[in-house]
Amino acid sequence: MDGWMDGSGLTFFLLMLGFLTPALLLPPRPLCDQSVMDKYIQDASRVEREIEEMCRTSCNLPEPITVLDTKVNFPAWRAMDRSRQASEVWRGQSLLATAIGEVKRQTQPDIRRFLLQLEVIESYLRSIREILRGHNAQVDSQDLNSTPTLSIQTVQKLFNVYSSFLRGKVNLFVSRACQGSGT
Repeated sequence: MDGWMDGSGLTFFLLMLGFLTPALLLPPRPLCDQSVMDKYIQDASRVEREIEEMCRTSCNLPEPITVLDTKVNFPAWRAMDRSRQASEVWRGQSLLATAIGEVKRQTQPDIRRFLLQLEVIESYLRSIREILRGHNAQVDSQDLNSTPTLSIQTVQKLFNVYSSFLRGKVNLFVSRACQGSGT
């Protein structure tokens, strides 16, 4: 094809007709496919093992960083209302995103070698934000300050916290949200 009917021309034509616009304005759909969460969790566990191998000695961070405490008290979690759970997951992904940004800014060669794995985690954290939006999870700013945190000092612990976060609070939140939505 030549002219306006090549790929970009067709896209422009469809946009002009308004066929793509409604799809772009739709909110994200809730994720209730457990295989997607399982894939995230498997990938996180794989990367966590890789980091353990890479850091047989030590991969200390120059300064401690704050992340969400990923321990889950299951009876307390089940008793918690959905908005409080959502706030904890939002806070967790926010703290992890900030921590990863801090680690990525490090200039030490032993820290820089984790750049690819850190970028993968950043991508997954963006997906978690979309999952939360898809479930209409809102942040209650009052809950944010009471969310337990911990200070970590190694790259291994950062990846461990990320993996635990997915296996625990994120997975529990999405499972409960899906049960409540009937999907």
